[in-house]
Amino acid sequence: MAPVKVRYRVVHQTHYRYADPVTSARQLAHLTPRAAPWQSIVEHRIDVHPAPTERSEGVDYQGNHLLRFAIDGQHDSLTVNAESIVDVLGHAPAANSPSPPWEEATVHIGEWGPGADLEVVQYRVASPHVPLLAEAAEYARVSFTPGRPWLAAATELTRRIRAEFKYDQEATTVSTPVSEVLELRRGVCQDFAHFMISCLRSLSLPARYVSGYVLNSPVPGKQKLAGADASHAWVAAHCPDLGWVAFDPTNGKLADIEFVTLSWGRDFSDVTPLRGVVLGGGAQQLTVRVSVRPIP
Repeated sequence: MAPVKVRYRVVHQTHYRYADPVTSARQLAHLTPRAAPWQSIVEHRIDVHPAPTERSEGVDYQGNHLLRFAIDGQHDSLTVNAESIVDVLGHAPAANSPSPPWEEATVHIGEWGPGADLEVVQYRVASPHVPLLAEAAEYARVSFTPGRPWLAAATELTRRIRAEFKYDQEATTVSTPVSEVLELRRGVCQDFAHFMISCLRSLSLPARYVSGYVLNSPVPGKQKLAGADASHAWVAAHCPDLGWVAFDPTNGKLADIEFVTLSWGRDFSDVTPLRGVVLGGGAQQLTVRVSVRPIP
């Protein structure tokens, strides 16, 4: 039986309004959906206003698509509009899929050195926003009991974070450390993804940060997912038998056909949707609008 496929139109608009004129700007954008075995790009474009004086595209270390642009000339606002049509296939494993004891995932890929799977090993160590923490390992061990199947343990951890942490847009900032998120038990999708990754890596389990979008028009009768109407973040963890499996701790579920993947990396710092430097500008007012809609 062929997997279910859904086509989405995604619009992501970022608008900066500057209190004082900017005379020069250099920006880097991760706003192009990533091609993957379960995801293909039908159409994509990024429009920038004012028009860049320099513009180039490339691929970063993790294989994500990058746009670099520069604007030389006075301007008091910046608008970056990314529009995509993307096909997504159902790809999450069934909840009852067999998986090995979770301990096997800590040794199967090997350590650094000859024979190691570097595409996996690099995601089991600390990164700028995801430290290895004893308290994160302790939290994870409630789910990762000795000999428990990997998928059952990871799914329960995902659901526990959803149940025990509160979605609160005012509680944290982009720089709030994982240890504080655990103490507060509240935050946003970025915080919950970083915390879950810390839990997994602190048990020597490979996990990476995924940025993208989640469907923001729910199926009738179902609750709208948290994180819709903005860029979203979730986690992909690696199992020897299942490969990379995506989990959304913000909503307590496997990430599947409702999710559009932009980029992945060690943590948020690798996949920031838009970042850069400006000369001048003073105070900035940022507005982000995201729309994800299924289309025929």
